[in-house]
Formats: sequence, C-alpha cells, structure tokens
Amino acid sequence: MYLTELSMAELEELLAQMGQQRYRARQVHAWLTRGVRPADMTDLPRALRERLAALPFGAVEIADRRVSARDGTVKYLFALEDGNLIEGVLMRYKYGNTACISTQVGCRMGCAFCASTLEGCVRSLHAGEMLGQIAAIERDEGAPPGRRAVTNVVLMGSGEPLDNLDNVLRFLRLVTAQEGMRISPRNISVSTCGLVPQMERFTAEAPHVTLSVSLHAHDDETRSRIMPVNRAYPIAGVLRAARGYAAATGRRVVFEYA
Repeated sequence: MYLTELSMAELEELLAQMGQQRYRARQVHAWLTRGVRPADMTDLPRALRERLAALPFGAVEIADRRVSARDGTVKYLFALEDGNLIEGVLMRYKYGNTACISTQVGCRMGCAFCASTLEGCVRSLHAGEMLGQIAAIERDEGAPPGRRAVTNVVLMGSGEPLDNLDNVLRFLRLVTAQEGMRISPRNISVSTCGLVPQMERFTAEAPHVTLSVSLHAHDDETRSRIMPVNRAYPIAGVLRAARGYAAATGRRVVFEYA
C-alpha cells in the first residue's frame, strides 16, 4: 500500500509502529493531502522523513499542461512513478472548479467512441494516484494549505471506474473524509459504461455521489455495436441497477447520450 492512500487511522497505526506520537499522523496527513513527498515535509524530524521516504509513495507529477484561451480549461498530462501517463482536466465554472480525473491507465471496455481504450488497459490506478491528480492540480493552481482549488470531481478520465472498484471506493472514502480533502459526495460524479454487478456493489458501499451512466443508444443492437459491454449487460439490466441506486441513495442518476 502507498503512503498517499492511507487514511488517518492507518497513518496513526503506521507512525505508532515507528514510535511516533499521535500528532505526527496529522502532520503527515496534511502534507500527503497536498501530494508532498516525505523529503519535503519540513515540520518533521529528519529521521522520520527518511523512514517515510523509504516507503512506497505513489507520486503524480504534471508532465504537460495546455490552457484554453477561450474559457481557461486546463488539460493535464500526468506522469506516474512507473512511467505511465494519464490525462486529467480542470474545468472552471461559476460555482467552482471541477477536476476530471482518470481511474486506469487505458481501458479494456472497447467503446467505439473512446480513445482511451485503443491500447487496452495497462493497469488500474490505486487510490493515492487518484488523489494525487487532484493534489497536482491544486499545487498548479497555487492553492494555499487548507484551501481547496478543486471543489468538484468527476471520474470520467481514462478507464472505467467500476472496473477498478476497490480502489475507487477507497478513493471516495478518502476524498470525502473530514480530515482529508473534504469534498462533498454531492460534488462528485462517477461514470460507468454499465457493469451491472459492480453498480450493485457500488450502491451498497459507496458514499452517495452522483452516478453517471454512459448509455449512448436506446436499443441493444446499436449499443452492443458501439459498446461491447452491452453484450454482457444489456440496457434493461443497466436501467434496473440505475433505478436501484437512485432508490437506495436518493441521488439522481445521469444518463450520458451523445
């Protein structure tokens, strides 16, 4: 497990094993929320920084960025520690800034309209790499400690979020935690192509975020042609799972259709 995906309780346990007092966990967690590496955690003793630096971190760095002159939208190319690249976007609205983040390197769903599936799924991201995309954007925006430059999050970058469900659930618990980024579940949207069993588990275990279903066709024949997942999970089952989510959570389900 990576430092960047530890909860406060897990950090407290880790640091207790290192013989550290409990307040050190709050210090480390505050740095991790901003994506800061242990070597740069300036209020920690050098010995502790060195011990933390020896652990897997899971850094996300900005490799490239492009800014739209029209509306200030920023497109990011993020570099992961293993050399893989993923994309993200910061969109500016009157109500706040929305970060669109990736959940996988590539995708295996094979949707005809999506470029991220062209080379298949290289690997899934861990929760810390999802948090790291937000932290990298906030550093790029110059957000001071304790202030959020990102107020809304959509999991609609490369990858199928529910094909990486364990890590997405951990990410959602961490990003909404009061001691973490404190982003409200109501300000988070998770997109899916319609993996019905995972939708049902998501209903039972996830914070009550907005669920967005990529439908893109009104009949099974068309949808199966452009979205291979429909051959396993036809429209009727996807709609039942979506209704189940809405009934269980009281949250709306958005259907994406282009």
